[in-house]
Amino acid sequence: MPTERFVGMVIANELVDNLPFRLFVFDSQWQEAFVIERDGKFLEVLHKVEDAPAWLPQNPPLGTRLPVQQQAQKWLASSLQVLEHGSLIIFDYCMTSEVALRKPWRDWLRTYRQHELGLHYLSQPGEQDITSHVMIDQLAVITKPTSVSRQADWLIKHGLNSLVDEGRNYWQAHAAKPDLQAMLMRSRVSESDSLCALDGLGNFTVLEWQK
Repeated sequence: MPTERFVGMVIANELVDNLPFRLFVFDSQWQEAFVIERDGKFLEVLHKVEDAPAWLPQNPPLGTRLPVQQQAQKWLASSLQVLEHGSLIIFDYCMTSEVALRKPWRDWLRTYRQHELGLHYLSQPGEQDITSHVMIDQLAVITKPTSVSRQADWLIKHGLNSLVDEGRNYWQAHAAKPDLQAMLMRSRVSESDSLCALDGLGNFTVLEWQK
């Protein structure tokens, strides 16, 4: 990121879910999860901390877990600070803390290895990415997003269909003797299908801040 204020656009594509987060667990009271090493294995231990967020619900079910995404908040605040005029756009899998409370924690705390879902987050350290769904409400504490939409809807709103039509028409005109441009244009159709599939990337959330 630039350190001087600028006019332009910041695009974070599956970035924020990879930022470190704190993990809180309700065990009669909210405690923070820490990782220790014992006998060559990594284990999770819970400790009461003095700075547990006040917004955590008072009496959730025993074992409830929630991510506290302070690093994501700091990234957003610093990015907006240097963006004098323009847009900041996040493409990621998102939900709210309220929704996360009602879901199994493995639905939002995920690991990935070679683009496939991984194992428990303490398994295979260094060999899989540990991610969390981006909590929209926690980012909104910094500044409420200008808009929240599905990726499929956002792309269509910003002209994806016309780009696909252009690609299809170019391919049809050059299919008998395709050049490199024709091959690139043809790929727009399949790529758009992938980007807009509601059972995949199309269901990603797009958070946009305008300045």
